[in-house]
Amino acid sequence: MRLKFSFLLLFFYVIMLSCTDKKPVSQVQEASVEQKESTPVKRVDSVEVAKQKPLTYKILVPTAYRYCNPDTLINKNWVELYKDGKDYYVGKARYSIKIISDECGDGSAPKLLGKRNTILFVNQLPIRLGKVQAANIEISDTSYLVPGTTYSFTFLGKRYKLEAKAQGEDVFINYALLLNGERFFREVEAGGACFNFLFAGDLDGDSKLDLVLSAPTDYENLRIFMFLSSCAPPGLQIGKAAEIVDDFSC
Repeated sequence: MRLKFSFLLLFFYVIMLSCTDKKPVSQVQEASVEQKESTPVKRVDSVEVAKQKPLTYKILVPTAYRYCNPDTLINKNWVELYKDGKDYYVGKARYSIKIISDECGDGSAPKLLGKRNTILFVNQLPIRLGKVQAANIEISDTSYLVPGTTYSFTFLGKRYKLEAKAQGEDVFINYALLLNGERFFREVEAGGACFNFLFAGDLDGDSKLDLVLSAPTDYENLRIFMFLSSCAPPGLQIGKAAEIVDDFSC
């Protein structure tokens, strides 16, 4: 009797194992997909990779903010683009934040300060720290991109022409920036504010031109763009990688 009972118990145990080993069709399909994805491939579609892993660049500039709180964004892992003499460098972010009075806002506002001649704070850049390659163009606070003006310069042996075009005088309509005839920026309406260069050179380490521009839509508006060649859509030279917007109007 014991032998028969043991045999039945063993038979029942085998049946249970065979049932638990079976998987739903969806799980089997998922397993096969995972196995397929794990197989090494020789060619990689950069466009598909960009869709799967979108870049998450964030930028800040040294200034006072009303709607953006830099204290919740920037940290010790950020880097900064700064100028020393005529040269540009990327280094670990060195900054401080203090609260200042804001008569037009809620009474106070955070102000982000750079401890060097900081142009831009960035949360991540795929480039080594140190000196960065810059275009041979003189950039200052008055390097305005007034509609109708053209800047010609070279970078790593390649010639570039940056043009600003728009209609209107007091209010610019269809303001556009073209790089070697290719439009990479357009604003439907800008209230006469002056756009200007902040940097032209290599920020992503691929030896191609990148740009940092100030492009406010109004005199009391802050709007900074970072354009990188590594973020360019297919067939284009550069693409928007990050943007910071704030307002200090009364």
